[in-house]
Amino acid sequence: MRTFLSSFCIVIIRTILPLMFWSCHSESEPFPSDPTLIRVPNTGFRLFSTPGAAGRAIRDLKKGEMLHDLGEVSPFLTPLFLQGKSYVEPWLQVRTKNAEVGWVYGAVLYNSKGETAPQLPNKRLGALFGKSLANKITRYAQQFHTVASDQEMARTYQQFRVLLDSLSLHTSFAQAVNPMYALPDLFWLPAVLPGVVPQMSSTGDTYHFFAHYGVFKNRASATSGKMDDEFFDWCIQQYPSDSIEYHYPRYIIETAASQGHSLLGRGLHLQALQQMDSLYRRKTPFEHDLILLKNRCIDDISASKASFWEVQTKIIKELTQICQSDLVILTKADKIALETRLRQLEEPEKYGILTDVQSGRTK
Repeated sequence: MRTFLSSFCIVIIRTILPLMFWSCHSESEPFPSDPTLIRVPNTGFRLFSTPGAAGRAIRDLKKGEMLHDLGEVSPFLTPLFLQGKSYVEPWLQVRTKNAEVGWVYGAVLYNSKGETAPQLPNKRLGALFGKSLANKITRYAQQFHTVASDQEMARTYQQFRVLLDSLSLHTSFAQAVNPMYALPDLFWLPAVLPGVVPQMSSTGDTYHFFAHYGVFKNRASATSGKMDDEFFDWCIQQYPSDSIEYHYPRYIIETAASQGHSLLGRGLHLQALQQMDSLYRRKTPFEHDLILLKNRCIDDISASKASFWEVQTKIIKELTQICQSDLVILTKADKIALETRLRQLEEPEKYGILTDVQSGRTK
């Protein structure tokens, strides 16, 4: 499995190396229209025999020299501080017009204004996640921008969820191999993975990858069919502040970092389940996603160590309404779990259930 690390170790260099020198007064030439060609933007770049600044320098490259991109990238990013600016880029394998083959630092895809060539984000993808996952992300992005129907959008969104799982797996694997490595900057990901919102944890040791439902809603508005609009409308209702998926939907209140309490008793769970049930009954192409979201809602109610913000009477009232409702989306196992929780709420302390947290109760 490819990770952020090369041989499970990322090269970290914090020094000024003779890789480039950009004049503040130089005019930027446009990037070549052919993405397989790279124009050296300034003097100071070198061709190396191997990826990494510690490799043997073959020769200096001339400003304006054209290089042919061979499509290979280093399996790591190298952080460099160059001419007062920080870069974290991969190394690119190239061929010169004299048939010399070597490696050049990815900052060659910047111009003197600090603008980047369109292909640079995909180069980073390949370095961080490997060619296979990078290609899947690229294919997803192409499909996202060309979906024509709500059915196609449903399939594309399911691919998106799979990609988020893959990204989480890669970051977790890299941490397991070397807990001391520094996370790379991934906040450029939305440019190549539409709909994603990377968020670094407060401790700075892991990323969470969330969906921006507003992005999907905007794309759904251009497709035929209304099922995708309705599904993403529902998702946005669950995250009303900014339409971005987060750890806690609106039926959970967050009182501290990574700590939330169920808002059962305010009618939000019943409303969410009724709306999901309405979509489910109409055979939405997002059925798989609805089931996962429904399961999360049920888990919030029936968790073994549940804590509820509202008072006991309000909680029991809403849960009774849910149990008595005719929701097709609920399975037999769901109904058993809900009815069991309803009985337990008659004696919450006996079952380790905390109610009325809003009053300051902690046990």
